[in-house]
Amino acid sequence: MLPISAKDVVRFTPRVELLAWLQARLDEATDVEQHEALERQIGKVQDEIDAAPQPVYLLAVASHLQRAAFRRDLLATGATYAGDAALYAALREDLEAVAPVNLPELLAIVDEVEAAGKPADAAPEVRDRWPGITRVARALGGRFAALEGDQEFYLSVAPIVACRHFLLGWENVDAPFTRRGNLTTDETLAALEEGEMQAIGFKAMNLMRPTKALEKNSASPSRSASSPRPSRTATSKRLTAQRGSSTENASSETPASA
Repeated sequence: MLPISAKDVVRFTPRVELLAWLQARLDEATDVEQHEALERQIGKVQDEIDAAPQPVYLLAVASHLQRAAFRRDLLATGATYAGDAALYAALREDLEAVAPVNLPELLAIVDEVEAAGKPADAAPEVRDRWPGITRVARALGGRFAALEGDQEFYLSVAPIVACRHFLLGWENVDAPFTRRGNLTTDETLAALEEGEMQAIGFKAMNLMRPTKALEKNSASPSRSASSPRPSRTATSKRLTAQRGSSTENASSETPASA
C-alpha cells in the first residue's frame, strides 16, 4: 500500500466517523449505564445518516510547505497550546500558592488525573472532585486560568485556520464553495455550523500526521451507509456515508489544488 501524498484528496463525512468512534467506545464499555447511553447515541446518529444524504468534505493532505503556511497563519492569530503537562503543572503551582489545608489531597487528585490521561478516565471519586478543583483554580486568576484560556482559544481557532487551508470542496452542501489565493474564503466557511467546521478542521489537522489505517482508508472510495441500526455484533463492520446525487460544488474562481 502506497502512503497518501500531498496530491491526494480525502473524503470526510463527519457523522460517519462519529458513528465509528461511538461503536469503538461501545466495544470498550464495561458499565451498563454507559453501554445503554452509547447505544442511544449510535441509534440517533444512524437515524441522521439514514434520513438524508450526508455532507462530504474534500480535504487536502498537506505538503511540507502547506503545513508551514498553516502554522504561520495559526501563529499569527496568537493561538498557543501549552499542552496538558504544562496545564497540570500550573494547577499545582496555583494550589500551592494559596496552600489550602487539604493541599496534599488536592495535589494527589491532580496526580491521578494526569496519570489517567484525562479527567473522564480517572476513578469516579476523582472525577467528582475535579470540577470543583478547577473551578477554584480559575477563580484564582493565576497561571492555570491563563493557560486554560489559551488552550480554549487555540481549540477554537485552529480548526478554522485548517479549513481555510485544506478544505477544497464539498458535496451535499447547499451553498457555493470558493477559494481565493489557495485559501477557502470566510464567506464559504460561514455556511458551516461551528461544530461541523471544528470537525472538518481537526480532521484536516490529523491528516498532517497520517496513520497506517488512515493511509488505507484514504485510498478507498466512499460507500453507502448500511440502513440497519448497528448492533453490538455489527460494531466491527466498516461504515461509510450515504452518497447523494449532487457533485462537488466548488467555484472556478480559483481552482483548488492539493
